[in-house]
Amino acid sequence: MPIARRPPLYWLFHSWRLFGYIALVPPLLVYQPLGTLAAFAAYAAVHRQRWWQRNVHRAVGFGASRRHRFVNEHTDVIKADKRYLWSLHPHGLLADGWHSLIARNLESFEDSGNGPPAVGRKIALCFAPVIQHVPVHQEMYRDLCTSASRRDIVKWWKTSDTDPALIPGGFSEAVFVNSAERKYEYSYLKGRKGFVRIAVEEGKDIVPCYTFRQSRMYRTPRTLRAARARLSQQIFVGIIPFFGWMGTSMPLTDKTTSVVFPPFPASEYKADQVDAAHAAYLEHLKKYFDMYKGRFGMKDVELVFIGNDFKDDDWAARALHRLGLLSSHVVATKPHPPPHSRL
Repeated sequence: MPIARRPPLYWLFHSWRLFGYIALVPPLLVYQPLGTLAAFAAYAAVHRQRWWQRNVHRAVGFGASRRHRFVNEHTDVIKADKRYLWSLHPHGLLADGWHSLIARNLESFEDSGNGPPAVGRKIALCFAPVIQHVPVHQEMYRDLCTSASRRDIVKWWKTSDTDPALIPGGFSEAVFVNSAERKYEYSYLKGRKGFVRIAVEEGKDIVPCYTFRQSRMYRTPRTLRAARARLSQQIFVGIIPFFGWMGTSMPLTDKTTSVVFPPFPASEYKADQVDAAHAAYLEHLKKYFDMYKGRFGMKDVELVFIGNDFKDDDWAARALHRLGLLSSHVVATKPHPPPHSRL
């Protein structure tokens, strides 16, 4: 494919994967209703066809950035004869680092493939169920994409060669993505014990994978973050206005590195030790985040674990609180304590 086509495909890749096409739907329905409905019907008819998926994947993969990297220095402790739960951090807007890596590898989610590069095994993404039908996403993930329910996660362990992967921070964590934040990296994992519980009860270890500098790809507002995080998780849609290069969907940077950390031994805990396992997992994640952050452009960043107890302390939250529209339960009436005290 000619190199001159890469810039428009780069734009298409980032715009469409972030639902840029949605803005076109209302005017098209108004001015070309029959043609628009016909296009929807045509897409519905072909979007699960393998020839369509491979061609779309090949096109967007050509446009995807080559600056995203994948590092796995722990292949010796990730055993070929064991099954794992892969845990992807942080959420970013939409798993941005992983998405670009998968886009460049046509065989990542093929039946005959061996998973994403440097992973060495097939991976099934356990995301929101709608992703199976979302343009650009479903063409790359294909049949290896299900919901993040316990049933679907366990289903993949019953196959002969596919491990489930999920993003435990969810849409709540996505709200805290902000390229302007250079001091803290927010991980929305306080109280998020479900993925640890599944791993403990099923006797599976957890392999964390952290994408460094992913949070610097886009800028988002800092107002009402806690309120938007809670609502986003409840409605399964991220309430995240975002801005990239010159206000577009093009990322401010695409130089990210996804690093595989050593497995966390969740299988060593008993069913009544989920709380202890969760606390130990957070320590494990922070330990290796601190170990790698200097190598991959986040030397002075502190990883901070937050959850539903996080309170907004911005001007909008305080104004709404004074008007009686937000309670002190969700609005900080005093300045936040230093982040390390909330770990």
